[in-house]
Amino acid sequence: MAVVGLYTTYVGIKGEDGNVIVGVDKGGVSETGVYEIDTSKKNGNLGATTANITGLSGTVTKVYGNDALVDVSNPPSAPSVALTYNQINVAVKQALLGRKLSNGGYVDTDDTVESALIVESHDEIENKAIYFAFPRGVFNETQQNVQSNTDTAQTRETEQMTFTALASPALGNKTYKIYYEGAKDFSMKKMFDEVFGSAQTFIKADTQHSAPQVSESH
Repeated sequence: MAVVGLYTTYVGIKGEDGNVIVGVDKGGVSETGVYEIDTSKKNGNLGATTANITGLSGTVTKVYGNDALVDVSNPPSAPSVALTYNQINVAVKQALLGRKLSNGGYVDTDDTVESALIVESHDEIENKAIYFAFPRGVFNETQQNVQSNTDTAQTRETEQMTFTALASPALGNKTYKIYYEGAKDFSMKKMFDEVFGSAQTFIKADTQHSAPQVSESH
């Protein structure tokens, strides 16, 4: 699917009932259950630069018989999303990674925190929103590359996390769903309820989606 740009990403921490956890004090990432990693410095965010989605299809295995290719075996998909952010709100990121606040610092726990993720882009012709949605999965972070500044330059590090998608009962035990704003019966409310669970209040009713305006230079 041809897309243009990375508009935004949405995340939420799932409870055992499949719904996002609503309320920061209860272990969620926001009071609505859903958190947009936007570009607001006030919110502690500077947006995403890449969301490299792989594994949307399984590797086909060829089946031979009588010296001929007679069939193929198409295993289920196993998607993962390699995300690069300029900066994410510190508390939100640590919560997504399953780290708990203790005496002024965040420490790993033995608990596996399950989350949901939506990556939003737009199509090339009509500039309508396209959503790559993963209702269930796990975030992890494998490294932190801290580098020194110099006398002439400031060395900035991006934040890199990987989201590994899991089978979701909300999708009939499939791992992902692609929503398109121009598709018949598309609904922002229904999409957010399906991906994050009906407990979410980030999208309370359907509203007209506003695509980003791209200025043209002449």
